[in-house]
Amino acid sequence: MKNVQKYKALILGILLLTGASLRFYNLNWGAPFYFHPDERNITDLVLKTSLSNPQSLLKGTFAYGNFPVILTIFLKPLFLPFFRLLQVTDPFAQAIIILRFISAIFSTLTLYIIYLCGKFWSKKTAYLSLFFATFSAGLIQQAHFGTYDGSAAFCSITVFYFLLKFLKTKKARFYYLSIIFIAIGVSAKINLLILAIFPAILLLTRLKKQKKALLYIFMHAILGIILLLALAITLSPYYITPEFKSSLTYEQSLVTGTIPVFYTQSFFGTVPVLFQFQHILPFLINPILTIIFIPSFFLVLYKSLKTQKQQYLILNTFYLILFLPQAFFFAKWTRYMVPALPFIYLIIAIALHDVIARSEATKQSLDLPAGRQGLPRSFQSLAMTILIFVNILFGVSYFITAFTRSDTRIEAANFAKNNIPQNAEILSEPYDLGLTPFNSVSSNITIFNFYELDNNSPEFTDQKLTASLQKSDYIILPSQRLLRSRLLSSKQFPKGHGFYSLLINEAA
Repeated sequence: MKNVQKYKALILGILLLTGASLRFYNLNWGAPFYFHPDERNITDLVLKTSLSNPQSLLKGTFAYGNFPVILTIFLKPLFLPFFRLLQVTDPFAQAIIILRFISAIFSTLTLYIIYLCGKFWSKKTAYLSLFFATFSAGLIQQAHFGTYDGSAAFCSITVFYFLLKFLKTKKARFYYLSIIFIAIGVSAKINLLILAIFPAILLLTRLKKQKKALLYIFMHAILGIILLLALAITLSPYYITPEFKSSLTYEQSLVTGTIPVFYTQSFFGTVPVLFQFQHILPFLINPILTIIFIPSFFLVLYKSLKTQKQQYLILNTFYLILFLPQAFFFAKWTRYMVPALPFIYLIIAIALHDVIARSEATKQSLDLPAGRQGLPRSFQSLAMTILIFVNILFGVSYFITAFTRSDTRIEAANFAKNNIPQNAEILSEPYDLGLTPFNSVSSNITIFNFYELDNNSPEFTDQKLTASLQKSDYIILPSQRLLRSRLLSSKQFPKGHGFYSLLINEAA
């Protein structure tokens, strides 16, 4: 028995160490340009915030909370010796590395919490869900960004864990721990406030049998609300400012599509839910798991409805609450799906374990001869081997492609530097940071706003585009947002579609 426990502990340690390695390696990727616009905005806020100036703590960016910003400032003194050793002197780079370190910490902790949640079903479920999450391209990617979606994923799955503990033990301290982690999550992303419905519902269902139940429920409910609001505002004082209200209104307009802006144009014509399963989840969790997840979700949903076990009901509801609102938003950025990933892995692991367990139980009940049991077991072993191999392959291949080599935008600029004359005339697009490395290639870069080509703007007409093309020796297309949206949306962008289609077909 001790050897078995040591073996399981070794597997757990290997998976966690592997997951940490995939998440902490090359946190300085993309230097010195750091292309992610939200990451750059958050970093700018870090540089403008000072603990010695309380007024600066009331500043924020977009509808984000500023807890991670404050945490970055607290951690900076601990990192200064390492920065001196590594000769990282740029304050902007220092802030980005700390923000990414925080993301990597949250992502690694998420792995362990997924494992703990899986144990509420079975140890095999725990190890299987941990394995899937370890090699998750989505979680690995988010660990390398100094944005808040990784911390939102950690807080969401941690809230889920403490609620499972509350269900099992009926101890109120787990109710309050869930409230604390909701508050931490809310202090980074305000939309996690929706998770507060879970402890409220469980409070009603778990304490109703106690004496003086109404008074007990009322007391815990009031204390929970006070704790949630007080902690969230303390960790993110930006929330009490008029600027946050304005930012929240603007963000709501973006995600619902009521304000047309250039960086959401790639979402025209997308179908909610179908878009996520076609274009986002195959990258985040790999195509095979995306296919497996669909029947897995309905199997777990069926079990939750059939058995009425609350842990199944909460699991399904957590996933739906984190997935559906983001799926139906007009803006469907990949990172919006990250908080739902831990629950996807749990659902897949629970379903796979249930199918295997049912198969074994069926064999035993039918008392089949050994020869007739060999093929199904062989098939199960082969299927699991393929699934394990594919999961590792997708996760590791993404990691190698993204973080063990130079950023493709930097590689493209280096190629251009070696192959394009310095005095060459270059035509390009606005707004995309991928163009930044090309400033060292040529000083003759002309920007034409292709976003305005279909808006009949007097500054950006067909005639002016023709003149710019005649003048230019090379064209640089850094924005997949422009290229993809114009190629796929001929009705929405007829002129842009015509130009990029001809350009890609070498007829421009």
